[in-house]
Amino acid sequence: MSAGFLLGLGATALWALLLARSDRRPGRGPWPPERGNLPSAAWAWGLTTLIYVGLIQTWGQPPALPAWLRVGAGLPLIGLGGLLHSWATAALGLKGTSGWDVGVVTSGPYALCRHPQYLGQIGSLAGVALLIGSFESLALGLAASAMLRFGARVEDRALAARHPDRVAAYRARTPFLLPRVSRP
Repeated sequence: MSAGFLLGLGATALWALLLARSDRRPGRGPWPPERGNLPSAAWAWGLTTLIYVGLIQTWGQPPALPAWLRVGAGLPLIGLGGLLHSWATAALGLKGTSGWDVGVVTSGPYALCRHPQYLGQIGSLAGVALLIGSFESLALGLAASAMLRFGARVEDRALAARHPDRVAAYRARTPFLLPRVSRP
């Protein structure tokens, strides 16, 4: 196992542990914190960065996928995931993406699904993992994507605990992670 794989998997596991602890008491755990602060923003962005760094450090291992699939699927996912993640970050604001409670945002990409920032991150992580195409990158991409999906669930419950009426109405009209192809 490469050092990058271990680094990325360790950061993913630590994120998952913090999320599991947070899920026991929605809205009162370490993520999202009851009150946003710089230390929580630093560790959240730091762990996320370590996942990407670990993933990129798996580059150079023998690919398990053909080049046409790695490039043909990886590059579009990186681009589209990055664009969605950036759009969602701009709509939510840097404080909102760093743990501060900014209320229930329902505009921009948040009108399409409740967690577009997570969806964008999953897309870009999956794209990098596919582009590298090694067994380690694919395993790390899968583990990190599962953790991010769990993170979206934890944040969904925390937001509902903090803003029950607004979230109930938002949930009724907006899908969780994948936008609807057509309106009901």
